Amino acid sequence: MVAGHLVDRVGLDQSVQRTVMGMTARPVPTRPVPERVVVVGCAGSGKTTLAREVAARLDARHIERDALGDDEAPGFAALVAAAVEAAGRRWVFDGAPYNAEALVYPRADALVALDYPRRVVWRRVVARSLRLWLTRRGDGAHTSTFPPWRWWAPTHPVRWAAQTHGARHAEIAALLARPEVAHMQRFRFTSPRQAATWLTSLHR
Repeated sequence: MVAGHLVDRVGLDQSVQRTVMGMTARPVPTRPVPERVVVVGCAGSGKTTLAREVAARLDARHIERDALGDDEAPGFAALVAAAVEAAGRRWVFDGAPYNAEALVYPRADALVALDYPRRVVWRRVVARSLRLWLTRRGDGAHTSTFPPWRWWAPTHPVRWAAQTHGARHAEIAALLARPEVAHMQRFRFTSPRQAATWLTSLHR
């Protein structure tokens, strides 16, 4: 896998016709539009924003992992199973399904990994934290409205994103190579522009 490239290139999702001496070549077949998507990525990379947009385009249920509670708590897997079952045929799982992978990955048909550079993630998580602080309003499972001088607290998203970025980058690389996800369409985006291009290719 070449850094900065998609595992499945976005450009192959669109039918391409070429005219040769007045004759139209047969269009390249498009891949099926995914119906059950898992979005993973570094903390602060914009997983929830993208997952919501994908769900809207696919008319699918958005399942936010963080909203289901602590993934290490007893009963977490049961909550994931119930959420996936209630979602029906189409859903977008927002976040890596830690401790519930066997309930999510076999049913999914697409895996999207936001593997952005540290500077991009830092800019995004700071902007989100600033917005939450100024508006005093949470956004889904993101509820911290701490002022900037408390952003380096151990549990704040800004510090968490800084501390876990390297580990998440390695985790994404390992995940995309795992046999459990080999049946899916797999995408690794290294810039928001790549993610946006893929998003616009989704039609249902």
